[in-house]
Amino acid sequence: MPRRLTTILSAAAAAAAAACVVVASAHAGDLTYADVPRVTVSDAAFFKSRFEAARKGVVRIALFGDSQETAPWGWGWYYMSWLNARFAEVYGPATESLLLTDHTAVERPQWLATVVESTARTASTVAANRALPLIDVHALLDAGPTGGSMRAVLLDDASYCVDRALEQRPWFDRSAPVVAEILAIARPGSGGVVWRNAPIDGNTPDSAAPVAQSGAFEFAAKTPAGQCMWFTTPALAKAGRRHVQLGISGSSAKSGTDIAGVRFRATGAQHGVVMQGFTRGGMQLPELIQQHGESGAMLRAIGPSVAVLAYGANDAGNLPTVEAWRAQLLDAIAWIRTLMQDPAFPVIIASDLRGDSGPVPAAMIDRMPVVAHQIALADPHVLALNVRRITEEEYGWGPSLRYLADTAHYRPYAQRLLAEAFVGELTRALALADPACAQPSWADCVRSWGASCQQGGCRMLIDVEAAEFGLPWAGAGTSCVDADGDGYSDLCPSGGPNDLNHDGFVDAADLAVLLSAWGGAGGPADLNHDAEVNAADLAAFLAAWGG
Repeated sequence: MPRRLTTILSAAAAAAAAACVVVASAHAGDLTYADVPRVTVSDAAFFKSRFEAARKGVVRIALFGDSQETAPWGWGWYYMSWLNARFAEVYGPATESLLLTDHTAVERPQWLATVVESTARTASTVAANRALPLIDVHALLDAGPTGGSMRAVLLDDASYCVDRALEQRPWFDRSAPVVAEILAIARPGSGGVVWRNAPIDGNTPDSAAPVAQSGAFEFAAKTPAGQCMWFTTPALAKAGRRHVQLGISGSSAKSGTDIAGVRFRATGAQHGVVMQGFTRGGMQLPELIQQHGESGAMLRAIGPSVAVLAYGANDAGNLPTVEAWRAQLLDAIAWIRTLMQDPAFPVIIASDLRGDSGPVPAAMIDRMPVVAHQIALADPHVLALNVRRITEEEYGWGPSLRYLADTAHYRPYAQRLLAEAFVGELTRALALADPACAQPSWADCVRSWGASCQQGGCRMLIDVEAAEFGLPWAGAGTSCVDADGDGYSDLCPSGGPNDLNHDGFVDAADLAVLLSAWGGAGGPADLNHDAEVNAADLAAFLAAWGG
């Protein structure tokens, strides 16, 4: 079974380890993810305090990444939902939703909400570099109560989730009334904000639903242009329906109001973790600063407590050295702290997984966790999460690429397992109580290892993948041990003399062995023992095909 080797470095241990890193750094390109710990953090107490603040307030995590973390319309649709669900299992139902943006007309669930974008809008005056990734600011116009306004439905009962396994679970705190908080951006000549609550029983926005409540907000006189403003509605009534549905538009049919998004908040005691993706498909780490360098006002308005940098897949093939990756990571960390106006703002570096895009990117991805480890040793407010090593040791990923949906993106089940690894490893590393898993190893609550008899011989496989792909699986705790020393796993016996590659099957792989020996004198492929590998042996082999 893969080893669990999470290492939490105390401040004293970090100082000692740093001396070793000075020597190793000259050869950083020679080290890989397997040479550094699964978790590196020199001030675990600092990070623990940030997360434990979720017991008495909302902790928002800003995840910066590419399409593998994009939600809800990208490849990370499942990943972001499971991340939020796992944090809810640790800290209880959240009292706040994601910031829901006017970005897409696809009526499918984001995390605990569905959104339809406004069609009554005009071009925003907010420069692209002043908006965070994934936040498309639109200038909304007033199109009337049944017009083309942005609509968001809060699915506080989890009646509709990306994964059926998440539905009907207590992810959102329903013990208190809910308000909506609208994030608008002031500009000269801007109109105000109009909101309408039209409760529904369904799960997706419905423009025909009758309005139960409405109201409007105006910017205060002399509000500086570009300032982000939160407008909070009164408590939203369900009026006997299942869900509140908030419609948002501008107050003028001619002058649009710049709206960044809306989030729902329960008005009781605040608690829980909300993880929000600020991501874009195909994005490389340097583009975060190049394209969104002036988005500080928006980030501070949203108010994250922790930032996560999850890049690598798009960068790996474009980096000349691992030192170039170090420089880019340090620039991104400094940029985030500058935006947050906090030189000690906590940052988690989550390494990327190996894709199927060639040996050069794969080799660079294998080296990237080394750089993150070294940065975390030197900076007490950086935590390095070696996801590359974690997933190999706990799931067998890397040698196996079953988790990939294509050359770079993860299958839905793999997104769930990745979220389990992210949250599980953090809870163990920071000694956070996890009511959902009482096992010493979080992975033992997620998967079991067992043997699988397949072409190629006996292989160790986790139960999740055996079920996902319909593969044979001998059960939890079984192994590929060859106790009798006959060259075969005791669970996967020989396929007989025709099993030329000794994997327990008679198939194309054995045929290749026979053909490579064609015309030779004797050997294992000489099935009729006439001292020549020829058509007679081929006939005997084909008669046993499939055994």
